[in-house]
Amino acid sequence: MNFLRNEEPYLRISEYLKYKNSMRKENEKWNITAMKPMPSFLYANKKVDIGGTVSLLTGSSVAKRGVTNFDGNSLVKGRVFVASGITLKYAIEDATTPEQDVAYSLVKMPNVLMQSTLVVKQKNEILIELPISDILAATENGNHYFKLGSFALLEDDTITEIEIQYPEGAKLPLDAGKALFTSARLSGFVTYQKR
Repeated sequence: MNFLRNEEPYLRISEYLKYKNSMRKENEKWNITAMKPMPSFLYANKKVDIGGTVSLLTGSSVAKRGVTNFDGNSLVKGRVFVASGITLKYAIEDATTPEQDVAYSLVKMPNVLMQSTLVVKQKNEILIELPISDILAATENGNHYFKLGSFALLEDDTITEIEIQYPEGAKLPLDAGKALFTSARLSGFVTYQKR
Protein backbone atom coordinates (compact mmCIF):
# COMPACT_ATOMS: atom_id res chain seq x y z
CA MET A 1 0.00 0.00 0.00
CA ASN A 2 1.32 3.45 -0.91
CA PHE A 3 0.87 5.71 2.13
CA LEU A 4 1.89 8.80 0.12
CA ARG A 5 -0.82 8.33 -2.51
CA ASN A 6 -3.25 10.79 -0.93
CA GLU A 7 -0.45 13.28 -0.39
CA GLU A 8 0.85 13.31 -3.97
CA PRO A 9 -0.70 16.70 -4.91
CA TYR A 10 0.77 18.22 -1.74
CA LEU A 11 4.22 16.83 -2.54
CA ARG A 12 4.06 18.00 -6.16
CA ILE A 13 3.11 21.54 -5.09
CA SER A 14 5.83 21.61 -2.41
CA GLU A 15 8.50 20.61 -4.94
CA TYR A 16 7.16 23.11 -7.48
CA LEU A 17 7.35 25.95 -4.92
CA LYS A 18 10.92 24.96 -3.98
CA TYR A 19 11.87 25.07 -7.66
CA LYS A 20 10.22 28.45 -8.21
CA ASN A 21 11.86 29.82 -5.04
CA SER A 22 15.30 28.74 -6.27
CA MET A 23 14.82 31.00 -9.31
CA ARG A 24 13.99 34.12 -7.26
CA LYS A 25 16.51 36.80 -6.29
CA GLU A 26 18.05 36.27 -2.86
CA ASN A 27 16.21 39.22 -1.28
CA GLU A 28 12.86 38.07 -2.78
CA LYS A 29 12.92 34.43 -1.66
CA TRP A 30 10.01 33.00 0.28
CA ASN A 31 10.53 31.29 3.61
CA ILE A 32 9.61 27.87 2.22
CA THR A 33 10.04 26.11 5.57
CA ALA A 34 7.19 28.24 6.98
CA MET A 35 4.84 27.74 3.99
CA LYS A 36 2.21 25.02 4.15
CA PRO A 37 0.28 24.34 0.90
CA MET A 38 -3.43 23.69 1.44
CA PRO A 39 -6.12 22.85 -1.14
CA SER A 40 -8.01 26.02 -1.97
CA PHE A 41 -9.90 28.06 -4.56
CA LEU A 42 -9.66 31.65 -5.74
CA TYR A 43 -12.79 33.24 -7.16
CA ALA A 44 -14.12 36.51 -8.50
CA ASN A 45 -17.86 36.96 -9.04
CA LYS A 46 -18.94 40.09 -10.85
CA LYS A 47 -21.70 41.75 -12.84
CA VAL A 48 -20.03 42.40 -16.20
CA ASP A 49 -20.48 44.49 -19.30
CA ILE A 50 -20.63 42.84 -22.70
CA GLY A 51 -17.95 43.73 -25.24
CA GLY A 52 -14.26 44.60 -25.33
CA THR A 53 -12.13 43.49 -22.39
CA VAL A 54 -13.76 43.28 -18.96
CA SER A 55 -11.75 43.01 -15.73
CA LEU A 56 -13.17 40.87 -12.94
CA LEU A 57 -10.75 42.35 -10.38
CA THR A 58 -9.86 45.94 -9.65
CA GLY A 59 -7.73 47.64 -7.03
CA SER A 60 -10.94 48.55 -5.24
CA SER A 61 -12.18 44.94 -5.08
CA VAL A 62 -12.75 43.97 -1.46
CA ALA A 63 -12.59 40.42 -0.13
CA LYS A 64 -16.18 39.50 0.64
CA ARG A 65 -17.58 36.00 1.02
CA GLY A 66 -19.54 35.06 -2.06
CA VAL A 67 -18.08 37.90 -4.14
CA THR A 68 -14.29 37.42 -4.18
CA ASN A 69 -11.52 36.17 -1.93
CA PHE A 70 -9.00 38.59 -3.47
CA ASP A 71 -8.34 41.66 -1.35
CA GLY A 72 -7.92 44.35 -3.94
CA ASN A 73 -6.41 42.65 -6.95
CA SER A 74 -3.54 40.79 -5.29
CA LEU A 75 -2.78 38.10 -2.73
CA VAL A 76 -1.46 39.12 0.68
CA LYS A 77 2.30 38.99 1.24
CA GLY A 78 3.55 35.51 2.10
CA ARG A 79 0.56 33.76 0.54
CA VAL A 80 1.00 32.38 -2.97
CA PHE A 81 -1.43 30.31 -5.02
CA VAL A 82 -0.60 27.49 -7.42
CA ALA A 83 -3.47 26.93 -9.85
CA SER A 84 -4.08 23.55 -11.45
CA GLY A 85 -7.60 24.14 -12.83
CA ILE A 86 -9.95 26.89 -13.95
CA THR A 87 -13.62 27.36 -14.73
CA LEU A 88 -16.06 30.12 -15.63
CA LYS A 89 -19.76 30.13 -14.77
CA TYR A 90 -22.42 32.69 -15.59
CA ALA A 91 -25.95 33.86 -14.83
CA ILE A 92 -28.42 36.37 -16.19
CA GLU A 93 -30.24 38.00 -13.29
CA ASP A 94 -31.84 41.27 -12.26
CA ALA A 95 -29.16 43.96 -12.49
CA THR A 96 -29.70 44.89 -8.83
CA THR A 97 -28.95 41.36 -7.56
CA PRO A 98 -25.84 41.22 -5.32
CA GLU A 99 -23.12 38.95 -6.75
CA GLN A 100 -23.27 36.63 -3.73
CA ASP A 101 -26.99 35.94 -4.32
CA VAL A 102 -26.57 34.78 -7.92
CA ALA A 103 -26.87 31.07 -8.84
CA TYR A 104 -23.97 30.70 -11.32
CA SER A 105 -24.15 27.88 -13.86
CA LEU A 106 -22.37 26.19 -16.75
CA VAL A 107 -25.61 25.24 -18.51
CA LYS A 108 -26.73 26.95 -21.76
CA MET A 109 -24.01 29.58 -21.69
CA PRO A 110 -24.66 32.39 -24.19
CA ASN A 111 -22.66 31.96 -27.40
CA VAL A 112 -21.04 35.41 -27.09
CA LEU A 113 -19.53 34.35 -23.75
CA MET A 114 -18.49 30.91 -25.05
CA GLN A 115 -16.61 32.56 -27.94
CA SER A 116 -14.72 34.84 -25.55
CA THR A 117 -11.36 34.21 -23.87
CA LEU A 118 -10.56 34.06 -20.15
CA VAL A 119 -7.13 35.50 -19.30
CA VAL A 120 -5.20 35.54 -16.00
CA LYS A 121 -2.11 37.79 -15.87
CA GLN A 122 0.52 39.03 -13.44
CA LYS A 123 3.41 41.42 -14.19
CA ASN A 124 2.17 41.67 -17.80
CA GLU A 125 2.78 37.93 -18.16
CA ILE A 126 -0.10 35.75 -19.29
CA LEU A 127 -0.42 32.85 -16.85
CA ILE A 128 -3.62 31.40 -18.32
CA GLU A 129 -5.33 32.20 -21.62
CA LEU A 130 -8.11 29.87 -22.70
CA PRO A 131 -11.18 30.08 -24.91
CA ILE A 132 -14.22 29.82 -22.65
CA SER A 133 -15.70 27.23 -25.04
CA ASP A 134 -12.74 24.92 -24.25
CA ILE A 135 -13.14 25.47 -20.52
CA LEU A 136 -16.81 24.60 -20.89
CA ALA A 137 -16.05 21.51 -23.02
CA ALA A 138 -13.94 20.13 -20.15
CA THR A 139 -17.07 20.08 -17.97
CA GLU A 140 -18.98 17.77 -20.33
CA ASN A 141 -17.41 14.71 -18.68
CA GLY A 142 -18.64 15.73 -15.25
CA ASN A 143 -15.55 17.77 -14.35
CA HIS A 144 -16.18 21.23 -12.98
CA TYR A 145 -12.74 22.56 -13.90
CA PHE A 146 -10.55 22.63 -16.98
CA LYS A 147 -7.36 20.90 -15.85
CA LEU A 148 -4.32 23.01 -16.73
CA GLY A 149 -1.47 21.16 -18.43
CA SER A 150 1.01 22.82 -16.08
CA PHE A 151 0.86 24.81 -12.85
CA ALA A 152 0.17 28.55 -12.93
CA LEU A 153 1.80 30.45 -10.06
CA LEU A 154 0.02 33.52 -8.72
CA GLU A 155 2.61 35.37 -6.67
CA ASP A 156 1.92 37.23 -3.46
CA ASP A 157 1.80 41.02 -3.24
CA THR A 158 1.50 41.28 -7.04
CA ILE A 159 -1.33 42.77 -9.09
CA THR A 160 -3.47 40.01 -10.59
CA GLU A 161 -5.66 40.57 -13.61
CA ILE A 162 -8.57 38.29 -14.51
CA GLU A 163 -10.20 39.34 -17.77
CA ILE A 164 -12.87 38.27 -20.18
CA GLN A 165 -11.88 39.24 -23.71
CA TYR A 166 -14.95 39.32 -25.95
CA PRO A 167 -14.86 38.86 -29.73
CA GLU A 168 -15.13 42.05 -31.78
CA GLY A 169 -18.68 43.39 -31.99
CA ALA A 170 -19.94 41.17 -29.16
CA LYS A 171 -23.58 41.72 -28.19
CA LEU A 172 -26.02 39.99 -25.89
CA PRO A 173 -29.60 41.18 -26.02
CA LEU A 174 -30.95 41.25 -22.46
CA ASP A 175 -34.40 42.08 -21.19
CA ALA A 176 -34.76 45.44 -19.47
CA GLY A 177 -33.35 45.38 -15.94
CA LYS A 178 -31.32 42.21 -16.54
CA ALA A 179 -27.52 41.87 -16.43
CA LEU A 180 -24.82 39.30 -17.12
CA PHE A 181 -22.90 37.95 -14.10
CA THR A 182 -19.78 35.78 -14.29
CA SER A 183 -17.84 33.68 -11.79
CA ALA A 184 -14.18 32.90 -12.55
CA ARG A 185 -12.74 30.24 -10.27
CA LEU A 186 -9.24 28.80 -9.91
CA SER A 187 -8.61 25.50 -8.13
CA GLY A 188 -5.25 24.58 -6.64
CA PHE A 189 -3.20 25.14 -3.49
CA VAL A 190 -2.63 28.27 -1.41
CA THR A 191 0.19 28.60 1.10
CA TYR A 192 -0.42 29.30 4.79
CA GLN A 193 2.09 29.94 7.55
CA LYS A 194 2.98 26.84 9.55
CA ARG A 195 2.61 26.94 13.31
